[in-house]
Amino acid sequence: MPSLLSLDNRYGGLTYTAKQIGHHFIKSKYYIEPFSGLARTAKYAKCEIMVLNDISEFANKKCKKKFPNAIITNMDFIECIKKYNFEDSFFLIDPVWRIDFYTFKNNFKEKYGNYNYKFNKDWHNETSKTNRKTAKQYLKELEEILPTIKGTYIVTLESNKKIKSPYSKLVMHTHSRLFGHKPKTMMFSNKPLEIQIPQIIDYV
Repeated sequence: MPSLLSLDNRYGGLTYTAKQIGHHFIKSKYYIEPFSGLARTAKYAKCEIMVLNDISEFANKKCKKKFPNAIITNMDFIECIKKYNFEDSFFLIDPVWRIDFYTFKNNFKEKYGNYNYKFNKDWHNETSKTNRKTAKQYLKELEEILPTIKGTYIVTLESNKKIKSPYSKLVMHTHSRLFGHKPKTMMFSNKPLEIQIPQIIDYV
């Protein structure tokens, strides 16, 4: 029986491309995820201080167990970005891709399966008091705040989505398949998206 934490392979998110995304992480004092969810990319962070934020206490409980030394916060993503907006901050921003995945719209069980339904039912119960936005609203607010970020950011979206940003790059998992296709994620950044080569000093 698959774990609820796997979120069922029929909804990929960053499950398959987290490692490829992590290859582009730079060293920083702060590593911040304003939409942490289950923080699939956090293990690749190169930072002194890790901040994982999500409006869902359900997701935050999972992150506390997985990353006990991280700062776990429960605020709107804009508040999180403003609070940790420093020149030595690195933001991994993974906004909501599909709002129906979180709100049980459009035949949720048929689209995502029973395991995802149970997981997201718990998630929804934890966040039902929060005034949730549509995926388009999240992206609109994100595009407005991105130019104010002093440090470095990487935004991850579905491969067919776009936002205004100086640099972009498509990453793909070369082996796994999702709905018969190789999982893809678009990355957008305010800095060139280059693979970071490990240096000897990284292991000292």
